[in-house]
Amino acid sequence: MRRIPDSSHDGFTLVETVVATGILVTALAGLAQLLALSVRSTREAGSQSAALIAAQDKVEALRALAFTYDAAGSAITAPELAVRNSLSLEDDTFGAVDYVAANGAVVDEEDEGQGAVFTRRWRITSLDAFVPEAIVIEVCMFHSPAEGLPLAASEACLATVRARQP
Repeated sequence: MRRIPDSSHDGFTLVETVVATGILVTALAGLAQLLALSVRSTREAGSQSAALIAAQDKVEALRALAFTYDAAGSAITAPELAVRNSLSLEDDTFGAVDYVAANGAVVDEEDEGQGAVFTRRWRITSLDAFVPEAIVIEVCMFHSPAEGLPLAASEACLATVRARQP
C-alpha cells in the first residue's frame, strides 16, 4: 500500500519565512553598521597619518637649522630656534604657527589659514637650565580652525631633543 504524502509538511510556512527574514535583516543591519564603523576608522587613520607626516616635516625642518659652534667656538643658533618658553602650543603665536592644506603644502599666512586642513604649532624650549646647549622641539597638529582648542585636542604631537654640536 502506498502512502499519500501529507502536503501540509512540504515547503516552508509563512512563520518560518518571516523568522528567517528577520534573522537575515538583523545580520545585514549588523554588517552595515560594521561597514560604517570601518569607513569612519579608515578616514580617521588617514587624517592622523597626514597630521603625523606634517608634524614630522616641521620637526625635520627645525632640526636642519643651524644650532652649532663656529670656528672660534661661539654659539650659532638660527633665529627660528631661539628659545621661547611660551604657550605657543596652546595659541596661534606669530612665528610658531602655520597652516597646512590637505596636500601637505603650507598655506600662505596672509590668507589666514583659508583652505587649511591643519593648524601646525611648535615650541622651542631649553632642555634644562643647567644644560643650555640642548633644546626641546615640540610640534603639534590641530584640525583647522584650532583657535581655542586645548593641547589634548591635537591630532598628533612630536617632540625631539637637539644638542649643540661642533
